[in-house]
Amino acid sequence: MKHKKMRQFLADHCLLAGEIQLSGGGTANFYFDCKRATLNGEFLTPLADWLLDEVAPALSPSPTLIGGPTLGADFIAAAAIMRATQRNLPLCRASIVRKEAKKHGTKSLIENEQPSGQQVLVVEDVITTGGSIAYACDELLAAGHKIAGIAAIIDREAGGKQKLETQYNAPVMALFTKSDFPELNG
Repeated sequence: MKHKKMRQFLADHCLLAGEIQLSGGGTANFYFDCKRATLNGEFLTPLADWLLDEVAPALSPSPTLIGGPTLGADFIAAAAIMRATQRNLPLCRASIVRKEAKKHGTKSLIENEQPSGQQVLVVEDVITTGGSIAYACDELLAAGHKIAGIAAIIDREAGGKQKLETQYNAPVMALFTKSDFPELNG
């Protein structure tokens, strides 16, 4: 599935019309339910390939770890490390930042925590204000990692991309932007 087909998949299966409450507290008259894409192998495989073939090679230094906030990053990171392993690429470890530390077991805030000093490619399904990504970045930085870059399926063009680039001095890439969906203007 190439980019054109991926965009069409998102338009057909993930773009929802109607007033929706956003995680940042605001409302919008459309919503990208990208879990419908990240839980679909036909979409997830080329998404992982995009991260490995286009995003990771564009970052300097190269990422050694992929991760981000649960639940947006979970399936994306898992697909990317699986594809990296299949293709014998080095980016084959992931960590996920929980919304709060577990109250049982390991009591972890970062699942599959890796030794400090990793260059992290932070992933998320949608960027709006960047709040959940910023939270994950802050926790990864507090754990001693560095932010190599940030990538998302969709940038809603609501200022989050610019905020994140400034705050973390790291490139932010999106596979698509809101502008790539002319059906939103109709």
